Amino acid sequence: MTPPVVPLPYIGRNLLFLEEVLDELEGRGITGPLLFRASEADKLARLLEHGTDRAGYPGERPWTDGPDQGRPIRHEDVIFATTADEIRWGEREPERSTSLKKFALIQQPLFVAHDARCFVKLCDRQYEYRDPAQKQAALLALFPVTRVAPIQGWFSEEDGLAYRALVRSIRGGAMAEVGSWKGLSTAYVGRLAARNGVALHCVDTWEGSSDAYDERYRALLAAEDVPGAFRANMDALRIRPSVLRMPSTNAAARFADASLDLVFLDGSHDRAAVLADLEAWWPKLRPGAALAGHDHNDEHAGVVDAVARFMSLAGRPVERGAGSVWWARR
Repeated sequence: MTPPVVPLPYIGRNLLFLEEVLDELEGRGITGPLLFRASEADKLARLLEHGTDRAGYPGERPWTDGPDQGRPIRHEDVIFATTADEIRWGEREPERSTSLKKFALIQQPLFVAHDARCFVKLCDRQYEYRDPAQKQAALLALFPVTRVAPIQGWFSEEDGLAYRALVRSIRGGAMAEVGSWKGLSTAYVGRLAARNGVALHCVDTWEGSSDAYDERYRALLAAEDVPGAFRANMDALRIRPSVLRMPSTNAAARFADASLDLVFLDGSHDRAAVLADLEAWWPKLRPGAALAGHDHNDEHAGVVDAVARFMSLAGRPVERGAGSVWWARR
């Protein structure tokens, strides 16, 4: 069976790209142990024909690693690859090479997914085909990579993955993101929301804020067309949100009560503004839906204080994810 070829955008966030790949595979019923390899786009035809981009190199060579040192192994019968867990681990270890870190060395990357059960591990990141005649059967999917310029913003990979985890369980319905700037946070959830049939509404004034960052924001807005950058980034990522360019509380009034499955707050960070957002958006959630947000940390006391006060009165516990993401269930 011909493996699917699935183009994916890449903004330089490796763990986001990995999650996109895993979601695409799961959506196609491809699960189980996986191996990933970075290749080049111009080797797509070779991979489809042979199941490996290492085919076509003549001769054998003595293998120098692992327990079978010196055993002749054909070049095309070995791949260098990493698992999803090794990729995640590698992001915490700057010196450790992974398949996704190879993108920095490849002009037009191609990401390759293999069935790990078709290989024997020789040593760290080096695998031999169990049956060299079954290379094509081991090839599960190919992901040609479209490079998209990194998106400027204040959202770490940890924050993004925690936000994404809140969206992953939603099927159908709608969500709102308050404070999108150039779309870095939106990049973590936009394609997933579309895949799950969730209508995404992005709310931002792009006119500054009421907190201590207002002067900085206004300087950036004066120097660049930030809402234009947001639109361009969404186009490049093929994300199509509904955009409400208005204050957060005005946008909340556009939604019926109990109509939203998730609201993510990342607007102004002063206590009064956060409380106003919480009061405006909380009634808009369906029972069991999450009101969540960013910057729940020591640097943003206004966020922490407002969330604690509001949820105490609402009688709902505040939960924390990785980074500075918080949420509470309606």
